Amino acid sequence: MRGTRVSSLLSAAVLASAISLCASSARADITIYDNDGWSLYARGLIASHYQLAVGKGDPSSMHGVVVGGTTNEGGAKDPKDDSILLSRVRSGFIGTQMGFGVRRMISQTVHVDSLVAINLADISSNRQQEANKSVDVREAWASVIGPAGTFRFGRMFNIYASGGAPIILLSHRYGVGNPCFVNQPTIACGPVGAGPQFANFDAQLRYESPRFAALQLQAAVVDPDVTPDLQMTPYPRIDAELNFDQSFGAAARLRAWVQMATLTLNYRPSDFTMPLLVQQALGVFGSALLDAGPLSIGGGGWQCKGCGTRTFMEVGDSSNPLSADASKHLRTGRGFFGNAAVRLPAELTVAAGAGISYMEANQIDAPELYIDPMTMMPGQPSTSLSILKSSAEGHVTLAKQFDAVVLEAEFMYWHNEWHYGEHNTLVYTGAGANYVW
Repeated sequence: MRGTRVSSLLSAAVLASAISLCASSARADITIYDNDGWSLYARGLIASHYQLAVGKGDPSSMHGVVVGGTTNEGGAKDPKDDSILLSRVRSGFIGTQMGFGVRRMISQTVHVDSLVAINLADISSNRQQEANKSVDVREAWASVIGPAGTFRFGRMFNIYASGGAPIILLSHRYGVGNPCFVNQPTIACGPVGAGPQFANFDAQLRYESPRFAALQLQAAVVDPDVTPDLQMTPYPRIDAELNFDQSFGAAARLRAWVQMATLTLNYRPSDFTMPLLVQQALGVFGSALLDAGPLSIGGGGWQCKGCGTRTFMEVGDSSNPLSADASKHLRTGRGFFGNAAVRLPAELTVAAGAGISYMEANQIDAPELYIDPMTMMPGQPSTSLSILKSSAEGHVTLAKQFDAVVLEAEFMYWHNEWHYGEHNTLVYTGAGANYVW
């Protein structure tokens, strides 16, 4: 059976959005020690889910490698053997995790918080599926909080695209979604639906202003992203956000995020007679979430040059990054997504949503755009790659909470298309249990 072109590193990149951003009635910090201004606390989640995947894998292509998708490891495949019927027992979207933090009260107005969060990427057996059972220190940060704002430092959830996390978790807080690799024991890969990007985790220095008239400004200097060929310049990546958070009595709350990230990249061809290629990766992301009584509705969109469809500077296949073409020029992508959830009596939550992502083909990618430089007529691109054109999905989830135990069931329909006309469709169904504290 076949997996996906998306990097398995992204599969581990979904840990702390629920730990640090999305508290629930089931989760509460467990205080281990509290004395003389110092406190030690713990958070965590243990999950196990059954999932059934049915449909078609990424198609074989006469043009060679299929770049971008959800279910194929790539390369030319036998077109008679592209079906998938696979059931697994795996970790959920968040994975199995444990976080420990230390808080320190310096004065009545200033205190320090910190968190070290450890993620176990998979809980399945070691019987030949995959030898690597990775344990990942996904977050390790501290923050100084005072009247002038908050200064955070360490490895943490990035600003850019983090505005999608509360909306994603309306439906997939306790499920699996798209596992990214159907034939490998991984948790979900980046965003669990098409449309949103995932913020990922990086070392950074961040300032968060005090909130004024419901508005807050955040800015961060972030360790740069690179691909195998596009290398960082002396300039760091810059993330920034303006967010709005306003409650309307006890019944309603409106939140909105406008975010951006930018990074300068270099490419120096092996032929040193060719000039240095300097490019600017730039992403803009916007989202909003309204909570009104038992109903929550959220959605958003983004456009980015140099992102791929899942995360800033997405690589996936190390030899064919989705974020850049064979000539090392950045590709442009965009996405749109939305979720709605209603909390019913007896701690029951029903959620539904959908999303779509697009990748624009560069001239070197697509036959309808390519002009032969010798004849100045339409021709065949020099690349043999078939580039992802769009990914679309829809999903429904059901969660039932019993104190700190949450049972969850889900259904997801997924469809991909590539610029040479290939396409595939998959259906994911599953159910599982979560223990959250």
